[in-house]
Amino acid sequence: MPQFLILADDYKDPDALSRRMSVRKDHLMRMRIEKAAGRFIVGGAKLNEQGNMHGSMLVVQLENEDAVKNWINEDPYIQGKVWEHVEILPFRIAEV
Repeated sequence: MPQFLILADDYKDPDALSRRMSVRKDHLMRMRIEKAAGRFIVGGAKLNEQGNMHGSMLVVQLENEDAVKNWINEDPYIQGKVWEHVEILPFRIAEV
């Protein structure tokens, strides 16, 4: 199944981090479910110079880019207005 790299940037307004924190538990719960289903491979928060979260990186495995877009739109970080900009790139995990 195709893999995709998702790079997401948070909104930059003063309340962005508090919105992230308010839905973070729901986002992480969803990632646990998606990992068990084999759709979420790995991911984490992008950090700024102060060590604060300001975006995300995820590797997912889904049928196609449209499926990835739909998958992203169901995420609490989209629904909670955390992610402002999302980039989807075809990706392949190296087999070493």
